[in-house]
Amino acid sequence: MVFRKTLWPFPLLTLAILSLFWPALLNPFLILHPTFSPYSDTMVIHWPKAQLMAQSWQGGEGLPHWTPLILSGMPLAANQLAMLSYPPAWLFLILPIEPIFNFLFIFHLLVGGLGIFFLLRECHRCSATAALLGGLTFALNGKWLAHAAGGHVSMVGAIAWLPWVLFGLMKLMTAPWPRSRLKWTILTAMALALQVTTHTLPVIYSVYLSGAVVAWHFVFIRPHHRLNAIKQLWLLLLSIPGLAGLLGAAQLLPLLELSQFSNRALSLNEAAEYALSPAQLLVGLFLPSAAGAHEYVVYLGLIPLLLAPFGLARKKRWTWFYGLLFIFTILFALGPYTPVHRLFYYFTPGFGWVRTPARMFFVGAMALAALVGFAIDHLQQARWSTRASQWLTRLVVALGTFALLTGLGLAFGGEQIRRSALALAIFAPLGLGLILFRARRVISAQRAVVLLGLLLFLDLAWFDASLMRFAPLEEALAPGRAAAQYLAQKPGLFRVYSPSYSLPSQTAAAAGLHLADGVEPVHLAIYDQYMARAGGYHDPSFSVTIPNFGGGNPALALQHTKPNLKLLGMLNVTYLASAFPMDRPGLTLETDIEGTFIYRNKYTLPRAWVTHQVLPAQTNWLTQLENLPNLADVAIIEAYTLAVGDRGTAVSRPPSVATITHYSADQIELKTEIPAPGWLVLSEIWYPGWQARVNGSPQPVEKVNGLLRGVYLSEPGTYQISMTYHPRSVVWGNWLAGITTAVIILTGMLASGHFSYSRLRPNVVVLKYHHIFKHVK
Repeated sequence: MVFRKTLWPFPLLTLAILSLFWPALLNPFLILHPTFSPYSDTMVIHWPKAQLMAQSWQGGEGLPHWTPLILSGMPLAANQLAMLSYPPAWLFLILPIEPIFNFLFIFHLLVGGLGIFFLLRECHRCSATAALLGGLTFALNGKWLAHAAGGHVSMVGAIAWLPWVLFGLMKLMTAPWPRSRLKWTILTAMALALQVTTHTLPVIYSVYLSGAVVAWHFVFIRPHHRLNAIKQLWLLLLSIPGLAGLLGAAQLLPLLELSQFSNRALSLNEAAEYALSPAQLLVGLFLPSAAGAHEYVVYLGLIPLLLAPFGLARKKRWTWFYGLLFIFTILFALGPYTPVHRLFYYFTPGFGWVRTPARMFFVGAMALAALVGFAIDHLQQARWSTRASQWLTRLVVALGTFALLTGLGLAFGGEQIRRSALALAIFAPLGLGLILFRARRVISAQRAVVLLGLLLFLDLAWFDASLMRFAPLEEALAPGRAAAQYLAQKPGLFRVYSPSYSLPSQTAAAAGLHLADGVEPVHLAIYDQYMARAGGYHDPSFSVTIPNFGGGNPALALQHTKPNLKLLGMLNVTYLASAFPMDRPGLTLETDIEGTFIYRNKYTLPRAWVTHQVLPAQTNWLTQLENLPNLADVAIIEAYTLAVGDRGTAVSRPPSVATITHYSADQIELKTEIPAPGWLVLSEIWYPGWQARVNGSPQPVEKVNGLLRGVYLSEPGTYQISMTYHPRSVVWGNWLAGITTAVIILTGMLASGHFSYSRLRPNVVVLKYHHIFKHVK
């Protein structure tokens, strides 16, 4: 491996990445925030999950597989953004949360950069310097850093393993010996499995990109060698996705289970959201601005774009693969402006589940990084003819002058583009000049590469720094803090609903509050339907947020809606926190704290109760619920359960009290005393995997009132009920992942000779001669 021979690029790459995170190095408890938004997904989405994981683990309850914090409860094990099955994220369990977030960003940028380094150095035989600059191009590309600044922790992690999938795959296809092929098969599967445990989108990219790499490899093999190569590799290639699935089964099986209940399927228009227009593409590549937000950032660097054409001059079979891949990236990112995205949406599985075509620039960044490595090698080795030098001189003078004048002219056009305009005026002419000086042999290859590398770093780092800021935890938890602290003092279990995002998820989680609303990329479809009716906005279509703000300002978008307080009350919504007054019968204004109105809901129901009257569920069960005078008096049970015993008996009796004695993420314990049979109803979302024990005996947990959990209590008396989230998908997933990991480790040890027969043979010989000597004696 080249790692033993060339160590010097690694500290340089590390220092380049650390230079962007110097505030976090001085104070590890700062949180990375974007400059283009007041919100960071690190805090809104990831921080509450990490805090729940740490509290549950340190409280002796193990890893939580369910979260009660938002959306009235959601399966956490199925949520890739929680990264429960991702080993680096286990640091959250034992170390302070905020430094681990910073570590994960730095670690993954370094992993991705090193992946490109090894890909170029080992698979494409580039020099160490060329591989380093390729790795630096990928590690600091603006697209990746924009999503890091936006707080997309798991996506940043998944993208880091994309180069390693290609590296392992290319090594596998060129490995001469069966043992080495097995090693590269395992590496490729492990990289793919690590993506499975972090984010779906890069997995889709990796799978299709791997197919393209394999096809390209076999197309360019000589015909008389092609059949033999296919015979040797087909089984290993087919085993990679299966092995990756087994390694990532702890995440994959719960995720597949969730897909049956999710609303994530998107229309073509929804899948094309955040596609780039041609104008946005040009501006994003050459005059980027942090104001465009992470989805529209596609800046990969002026210096890399200038070097790419020289990379295409490298006459190798993989050169045009990366060139075509970069062109494909551009066509796909344009969404409806070309047919490429539409074709992938309709004809390739997986692309109907993902949005934002511009994210394909993650793949484009990798392709451009490879071309940069090829270009550096070409500039180091190529000899230019007199005619070629003359044409290059004319081109450099023309482009350099155009970039200088355009950049200086635009620099006076407005504050928003001044930084990028100055970058165009400075970096483009300097980069072109260095390339020309090297081609005409005015400066040595070594000096030209060093200066180009420095210029490349300054180009990318200058833009990256404009995306990033670091804020203390107190600032990140400031929005809605006064209202959250007020509500946290209220006794008992209850939920809060905000039609105006007045209680951000992280602030509510820090105060220990449970929300009926929230921000999450994947929801339960039935919950979206229910909340569209309960929230009064009547739009159950896909939205990252509940409530669905329809793209408007969250603080004002729903001010004219009329929420159904009875339906909210069935979810134990006791308080509503709003940025605007809500004059609705059933709401009592408690206080106004820093512009947040806190209302108490007259129709709230407790977190658990026992009802003694049941009705069969109708087709329109939501309307059926709305028409009931009191939702605590009657339980609506799906028809198939009514045929069992006397569960369908209608008893006109007031509901009985059920007391929760213990409440945690994965376990709820209750007690109740009832005068007649009835249904214990929990204002908790029904989902497969919840198991109940009633007075020590197992009892099924069934769906009640369309989306809540219910347990049937068959006779009068006193009951102790324990409800635990223990899904088979998690159990089987953990077993499969654990056994597969153990088999791989054992196989690796056997392959390396740790348990080989040759190691045992001397001992056998000694015993043999000892036995003979004993008999002779």
